[in-house]
Amino acid sequence: MARISLKHILGRQTGLGPVVAALAEALGGPVAVEDASGQALFGTSTGGDRFPVVHDGKDIGWVSGHERAGTIADLLRFLAEQEAERKSLGAEVLHLYREVNLIYSFSEKLAALLDLELVAKLTLQEARHLIVATDGAILLLDEESGALANLAAFGDELPALNGLSRGVGIIGSVVASGVGEIVNDVVGDPRRVHAVIEVRSLVCAPLKVGEKVIGAIVLASTLPMAYEARELKLLSTLALQAATAIENARLFERTVQAGEERERLLALNKQAEVARAGYERELELAARIQADLFPAALPRLDGYDVAARNRPAKRCGGDYYDALAAPDAAMLFCVADVSGKGLPASLLMSHMQATLRALLGRTPSLTDLAMQASDLLHGSTAGNKYVTAAMLELEMASGVARYVSAGHINSWLVRHDGETVPLGSTGAPLGLLPPGLPYEETRVALARGDVVVLCSDGVTDAQDEAGEEFGEGRLAALLSASRHEAASVVVERIVEAIDRFAGAAPQFDDITILVVRRLAAP
Repeated sequence: MARISLKHILGRQTGLGPVVAALAEALGGPVAVEDASGQALFGTSTGGDRFPVVHDGKDIGWVSGHERAGTIADLLRFLAEQEAERKSLGAEVLHLYREVNLIYSFSEKLAALLDLELVAKLTLQEARHLIVATDGAILLLDEESGALANLAAFGDELPALNGLSRGVGIIGSVVASGVGEIVNDVVGDPRRVHAVIEVRSLVCAPLKVGEKVIGAIVLASTLPMAYEARELKLLSTLALQAATAIENARLFERTVQAGEERERLLALNKQAEVARAGYERELELAARIQADLFPAALPRLDGYDVAARNRPAKRCGGDYYDALAAPDAAMLFCVADVSGKGLPASLLMSHMQATLRALLGRTPSLTDLAMQASDLLHGSTAGNKYVTAAMLELEMASGVARYVSAGHINSWLVRHDGETVPLGSTGAPLGLLPPGLPYEETRVALARGDVVVLCSDGVTDAQDEAGEEFGEGRLAALLSASRHEAASVVVERIVEAIDRFAGAAPQFDDITILVVRRLAAP
């Protein structure tokens, strides 16, 4: 369970101090709050009764004062429980995302392998990342003899397995039934056939292609281990993907070695078409999910005109924009570009959105928000996954804005007199570098009639049929000429200009544009 600090709770809850003071006064007198070590956190002790603040069976602090000060201790106890629940939920979400990311990464790696041994080793390697085990093995079934041959293994015990067959022993039973099993007392299982093997617990899943069992994958521990249904489900998912890759590799080998295997190669191609159709359906679903990540409608803001548009190059794009209400009557505008394309990019985009919304209002500054978002993304995504982002926090009343660019392309401030001012990068892409690296910010003031434009590199990198890029020069000239137009008109003019420039050349990158215009005085 996450460690809960009473000092952290009092510091985290905005305005909690005045609430405690008001509650103390309403209850009849001053109170003092201390942490478990006796350090004063609120008020000054004047003696009286002491009431413990208990969480998870431990005293994390004390409330002292008059006889009704126990009500405040109850309030702090409730807030401690809420904090623990929040931390537990956050850890669970990050853990689930890591599992999904590893499984998708595993699928991409398998797709490039046609070597039987490499497929088996990669499968065991990925399984060890997801499930704790001291030993592991992949065994293939000889359909004619029923024997199980060890294809790949790790550890000191399972690599020594030999003489196994379908229907014999725990692993043989899994192969015979085609149903995975968890055995947390191997020594006491009557099916145990290798008394010399020092395995105490194991989880085993069949390798199946369709309804056909071609072998099994087993992870085990020489120490007592309580494997659960979650581990069996994860191992079964890996086994399903590995089984298809193994069958593909074996079929390829047979095709190379003998011409009579052509019919099986045709069958494999048919399976690939079915898999591709399923992948297409997944992409369509991911595209719908991704579309839901964008704001259903941009906010209507007094004194400002806001418009945005996203046009992905593929069904699943990697761009994102948002407009979020920030503390102190401010708005946070953001345009981001995640690395990669397709389904992995869509998943990373959803993670970026969740991270940004979770941190907003919980960080003292825009630079701190960028740093914490980068740290979270770095800790929960693969090393080649990152996000570039342009973030503008705008004080609505004054027009003063703070701008942070995490490795993003230039944004643009267009003055009412036509001057165009590029806003450059102020730090590294989010999630790319190790935690703790600071970000800088640029401060600008939007006068009436000024315009700010955030966009992705799909705008400036758009190419015509000769390979020439649209570039910043054309964009700056267009923005200057359109500065008096409505925000939606500016967006459409940019898109139309890109299409005219590109001609018949295909769009190869996502195009995202967000325009914020401060209206002139009425």
